[in-house]
Amino acid sequence: MVKPWYRLSQFRNALGGRLSEDECALVSDILGPDLMALFDEMHPGEQAHSMRVARQLISDQETNPDLLKAALLHDVGKSKHPLSLWERVIIVLGRALFPQKADIWGMGNPSGWQRPFVIARQHPGWGAEMVSTAGGSQLCVDLIRYHQESFQEGARKDSVLPPLDLLAKLQQADNDN
Repeated sequence: MVKPWYRLSQFRNALGGRLSEDECALVSDILGPDLMALFDEMHPGEQAHSMRVARQLISDQETNPDLLKAALLHDVGKSKHPLSLWERVIIVLGRALFPQKADIWGMGNPSGWQRPFVIARQHPGWGAEMVSTAGGSQLCVDLIRYHQESFQEGARKDSVLPPLDLLAKLQQADNDN
């Protein structure tokens, strides 16, 4: 169960500021110009979150370039349909109070009252397509596509899944931040 203080810190971070010059330089070094253009489309709060995810991986001595790129771009699909602050609150409350229904509400088109749930559920696929179109590697694309899915090692049914150890590292850093 997620602690209330964690949600408060998420809320504070969603309001969050801009990246420092050093952080921007690091992001640019990791992504290169084509993928950096996608990062630039992201909301500043999403950029800051992604930077924290990447920093955690870096502090854990992770050097896989595709994992670091996926860390920085895992939420880029949200830039396709930007969320307002109140929509972010709706998602958190809906998932906490009605987890199965929130998943069902996430199907369909991003319009009407279900819009925030659709964006929350479908942004990994949108982001994966955006990164693929921009020239991202297949590993980076797959890490982004599956960053919200849970898999067990023995239950692999799809050969396109990224290595589960890398996916688990991305998911852990995302959940921690």
